[in-house]
Amino acid sequence: MGFRDAMQRWFGASDEVDPDDPTEIGVVPIATGPIAVERLRDAGFHAVGHDAFNIVSSVSTGYRIVVPQHQSEAAVVKLEEILRG
Repeated sequence: MGFRDAMQRWFGASDEVDPDDPTEIGVVPIATGPIAVERLRDAGFHAVGHDAFNIVSSVSTGYRIVVPQHQSEAAVVKLEEILRG
């Protein structure tokens, strides 16, 4: 038994992933973040977003976009499409 296995047993972790767990799919420029989230929602994704705050400079440096795990792969493709064009 390795260290990781011991920690999983100790904390009761499992390898299973909840498909509804929020997953970050990207950090985009703050000016385009809310628009990208709306376009993802219009495309049927359950996207949410919030400012990425830099504690060193005390400013928002980007916009984090989060979707449920089961939508993440398709949402990344759609987000790249949105940002390109």
